[in-house]
Amino acid sequence: MKKRRVLPLILAAVLFLSLARPMPASAAALYFTGINDSVALLTSDTMPCWSGGALYVPYTVFNANQNGISISLGLSTNYNRTGQTVTIFNLKQMLTFDLEDGTCYDDMSGVYYDARAIMRNGKPYVPLNTVCSFFGLEYSYNQLPYITQGYLVRIKSADAALDDATFIDAARRLINNRLRDYTQSLSPAETATPAVPSNPSPNAPPEVDAGSVAAYLAFRCEDAEKLSAILNTLDQQYALFFLTPRLIEEEHDLVRRILGTGHSVGILAQDGQEETLERGRRALEELTHTRTTLAYVPEESRAGLEERGWVCWKETLFLEPGDMTGGTAFANGVLNRLGTRRRAVYLTLEGSGNTARILTALLRQLSNNHYTVAIPMETKL
Repeated sequence: MKKRRVLPLILAAVLFLSLARPMPASAAALYFTGINDSVALLTSDTMPCWSGGALYVPYTVFNANQNGISISLGLSTNYNRTGQTVTIFNLKQMLTFDLEDGTCYDDMSGVYYDARAIMRNGKPYVPLNTVCSFFGLEYSYNQLPYITQGYLVRIKSADAALDDATFIDAARRLINNRLRDYTQSLSPAETATPAVPSNPSPNAPPEVDAGSVAAYLAFRCEDAEKLSAILNTLDQQYALFFLTPRLIEEEHDLVRRILGTGHSVGILAQDGQEETLERGRRALEELTHTRTTLAYVPEESRAGLEERGWVCWKETLFLEPGDMTGGTAFANGVLNRLGTRRRAVYLTLEGSGNTARILTALLRQLSNNHYTVAIPMETKL
């Protein structure tokens, strides 16, 4: 039997904090959801919403195993349709919302809170402030400067690497892509554009229109010295970073920044050993709750690893600028080697200071010659 004990101070605090958040002026606003340094997919039936002065989100936002977002809040969820309850929990705490009774309580202690879940688009929504307060999380609510009537609701644990202003700026491209996909889902006939291939494998390269060729960029990274400079230069382009297991284990903030700004991470295993790949994959999962199957290995190791589920990168060209090579000269040399290709190209660059130095010129020349830097595949838990 449920114990019905109400804590007046907690009740008052929850009500005050919920009402303290400003409500948007327009019902036509778009709400994006950020989880630490990632941005969730934008759909009409999973957008945050306001009800009774409180901000609500789908209960699935807190599910560590949800698709389409890298999440590291350390929580799991359960929706019991028969019993009409939603439970959010970790190893130490459990918060339950009873949809039928309109109640919310701590399943461990029996303490009740003045909060309730609501149904929207057939999905249970839970009050964001109540859940965050209960599990020691933080959340913020900011207007996006580059999207009219666009707002970001961001939920943060201690794993969040970027402050809100930095994250909003760094995730601009990703957020705009989420908006594009959302718009296309509402009116696919009017807004359809050629899809980006989900598997960057040259075995079956995608066809492109006569005016543009897709170019996938990968960086082979054995140390972190110049990675920040490479990330700063990419700015509005996405790339794939192959990192050694040691880098993933030691450079936590950098790995979070790579994923948080929309790039993908694969495992670099120059020895071609699956145990090296597994070490890197485990380190990435523990750090970011993101799972990857992308591998950079010697050619002779690819067939066996692909049979075991790894997606092995097969480059069109490997690019390693020299110390004395100028950016424009290097970029022109790359274009000469590519020739008149009309299918996607896969370019691997050494993650070095020389690459950071010539990268701006290479990106400019690719764009001038009708190459479009495309988004690599991401595989997540």
